[in-house]
Amino acid sequence: MPNNDQCDDADGWFDEKERLLLPDLDVLWKIATPEEWNEWRSSGILSLASVLDRKDGFMHLSNSHRVKKTADLYFKERGDLRLLKIETKKLTQNDTRSVVFADEAPSLDAITDGLIYVHYLLVQGKACCAHAYANFASHPLKYDDVVSEVHDLPWNERDGKHEFPASLLLG
Repeated sequence: MPNNDQCDDADGWFDEKERLLLPDLDVLWKIATPEEWNEWRSSGILSLASVLDRKDGFMHLSNSHRVKKTADLYFKERGDLRLLKIETKKLTQNDTRSVVFADEAPSLDAITDGLIYVHYLLVQGKACCAHAYANFASHPLKYDDVVSEVHDLPWNERDGKHEFPASLLLG
């Protein structure tokens, strides 16, 4: 399991207290169906493409500690998925937007034009799931600016689990 020292803090993104509480929120993962991934690539916009994201009004994400559990809980036996790496720093889109981390979901009034709210859920005292709230309609996230890597996420029938790329440091 990655430790807090793997949190990239070279430019002061997290203060010391946040580094202890928010391990691995510098990288978030989105598991995408082929339909979602194709929509994002063709439009160039990272939108609320999944049925669940649209229903809830935010983008469901996981950090490195939780992404395997998310795949197991919500995407079991799906072999056609993509795993998208989203670096939190890139959400600022060249400092044109602000990112706020919070342990409580924002009210809709708090989501102003350029603000991105990353609401994280704590499990056993550590951040794991994250929900990205933003005004996606008026301030869309550019796919190429936000997504830094895409990996296939095949299902291994024999082992009964997804095969995550060995090169990724995931919990």
